[in-house]
Amino acid sequence: MFETLKQGLLITAVGMGIVFAMILVIWAIMALLVRLTNRPEQEEAAQETASPEPAMEASTGDAAALAAAIAVAYALSAKPKTAFAGETQSIQTGSVWLTAGRAQQVAQQINRGRSA
Repeated sequence: MFETLKQGLLITAVGMGIVFAMILVIWAIMALLVRLTNRPEQEEAAQETASPEPAMEASTGDAAALAAAIAVAYALSAKPKTAFAGETQSIQTGSVWLTAGRAQQVAQQINRGRSA
């Protein structure tokens, strides 16, 4: 009996060790990829200060303000909708077969658990 228990514990320990080793390998791969793909902050700062087009930044700000104004105007002009508009529309456009099936399901649920 002790031999079987020892063997089971050994298999468990080996399995858990392999799982944690793979977790560490995946973590190391992710850390390596982050280091390889991220640019240092010094290079980013140098590129931002060397930007020869300050007029372009002003135009992107104007474009953002225009986009925000358009979004607000659209939101104010949209018709108000009730919370249940989609549900009533789908019920009204359903087929007769679908309605009959739903009614049958509701009837079965109501009668469930009652003795005849």
